[in-house]
Amino acid sequence: MVPDSKLVRPLKEAELELLLWMFHHGPDDLRTFRPQLEGILASPWCDCGCPSIRLQVAEGVALGKDFNQRVIGDFAGRTETGELVGVLLFQRDRKLELLEIYSMDGLVRGEFGLPTLDSLRLLEWQPSPHNPNRRVLKSPK
Repeated sequence: MVPDSKLVRPLKEAELELLLWMFHHGPDDLRTFRPQLEGILASPWCDCGCPSIRLQVAEGVALGKDFNQRVIGDFAGRTETGELVGVLLFQRDRKLELLEIYSMDGLVRGEFGLPTLDSLRLLEWQPSPHNPNRRVLKSPK
C-alpha cells in the first residue's frame, strides 16, 4: 500500500514505546537504529486491520548498522485482548522502514492492537538440524 501523504503522522505514544522496548531488549546492533526515532514519521502500511506502519526516517539522521538483511528485529507477544502476534522491524539502506505486527496463529481477524510490553519476547532463530534451508527457534517458550 502506498502511503497517502495526508495519512503521514508522528508516531503514536504506544508505537514509540514499542520501538523503544525493542531497542532496549533486542540485539545490541539493533540499538544503532535508535537515533532514527528523532523526527520519524509513520503512515498506515496495510489495510487488513493490523496496526503495521511504514516508517519514514528524517533526513540527516545517523544510519543504523548494516545487518545484511531487511529484518532487524523479531519479537512475539500478546495484545491486551490476548491475541498472539509477531512483531517484525525492517530496515532498508540502514534506515528503519517498517514495523509489521501480524497474527502468529492466524486466529486474529479484523482489527487488533499492539502487543503489551510485558508480554514481548525476542525470537532468536538458528538453522534447522534436519534441513539447512529452514530455521527453528533457538529457545522457544
